[in-house]
Amino acid sequence: MDQPANDPPPPRRRGWRRFSRVTLITVAVIVVVLVAARIAMPYVMRSAINARLAKIPDYTGWVDQVNVSVIRGAYSLHGVVVQKTNGQVKEPYFRADQVDFSIAWRELARGKLVADIELDKPILNFVQAESTEASQVAADSRWQEAVNDIFPIDITWLKINDGQVRYINNAMTPKVDVRVAHMHALATGLRNRVDEAGNEFPARLALEGETIGGGTLKIAAQAEPLADEPHFLLKLELERVSLPAMNEFLRAYGNVDVSKGLFSGYVEVVARNGHFQGYFKPFFDQVDFSASPGDNAPTTQRVWEWFVRSFAWVFKNHARDEVATRIPFEGETKDLKVSIWETIRTLLRHAFIQPLQKKLDSKAPGGVGAQDEMSMLPKDDAKERKLEKEPPKSPTVVPRK
Repeated sequence: MDQPANDPPPPRRRGWRRFSRVTLITVAVIVVVLVAARIAMPYVMRSAINARLAKIPDYTGWVDQVNVSVIRGAYSLHGVVVQKTNGQVKEPYFRADQVDFSIAWRELARGKLVADIELDKPILNFVQAESTEASQVAADSRWQEAVNDIFPIDITWLKINDGQVRYINNAMTPKVDVRVAHMHALATGLRNRVDEAGNEFPARLALEGETIGGGTLKIAAQAEPLADEPHFLLKLELERVSLPAMNEFLRAYGNVDVSKGLFSGYVEVVARNGHFQGYFKPFFDQVDFSASPGDNAPTTQRVWEWFVRSFAWVFKNHARDEVATRIPFEGETKDLKVSIWETIRTLLRHAFIQPLQKKLDSKAPGGVGAQDEMSMLPKDDAKERKLEKEPPKSPTVVPRK
């Protein structure tokens, strides 16, 4: 019986094995390189960012940690500090627990590459002193250049969580130290192109905060960021500020002391084509100037406080124990005019005829609605933002050496 012939080996089987081995090695090398790049990325970014912050003229800065999320196209900076290099200013110019920068995917679908930025507990300190070296009020092109280098994509959405803005004037006597704390803000519609829908004020800002003296601050604004001249609508409410807590400020700028009382103020401003128009409504409730300047106080200070007390008593609405007026103003950018006679007329009317309403007017200057525009931060931020931002499951954290 004939023996069955052996089947010939599959053609090119040895070459296929060699090809498979090369492919696997190539894929493995690529994976290793990508993993190594992913691990090294936060270190490289932190080094580059710290180097850029150190190049800001007269200032230096650093970042403690960097997180990177490749999936959502984002990175976050932790422990951000910028301060003056000469050591004469104790307070840092800027500090934040975290700054998160991410691609706005909702805009990418429309063919626009823009970014969202969110700041947790940022603090901005402005310091005024008798010398430039001891001052810290700079806000010029050097900061714009640094921000553009660190966040190279145009920002269209900005959120601030529990922020603080502080102003210190060491040149005044007594020292002035005021701030807005626990500040929450949301800015939308920021852009570097003309609004496609043709809206007059495409960018919007809503802000809430707490002032010294337990006052509440609310700001609502609309603007055209690309306008050649200031083009915006601003509404501001400042309510129930305890005046005794402001005594250092009042002594420095008004040379008066207050033992009790509350202050509230309302502002609306419209700016178009370099022209401003608006008003300011200040309210002083239950103010008592009985605090004596003391026997050692200069005669001019005692006379001035007597004049202020007398003025407040004469022009007070005694039924409401309140002094108030409405101060209209308008003019060009470099030539602002305040209507003195209208201010006096409103002061007298409030005191003796008809009290002012302690709120924004029903219509803003220029016929733009007021109350309906004073919308604060949205309750459902996810709906407002319309953006899914899931943090990475295991972010890489680089501690500062």
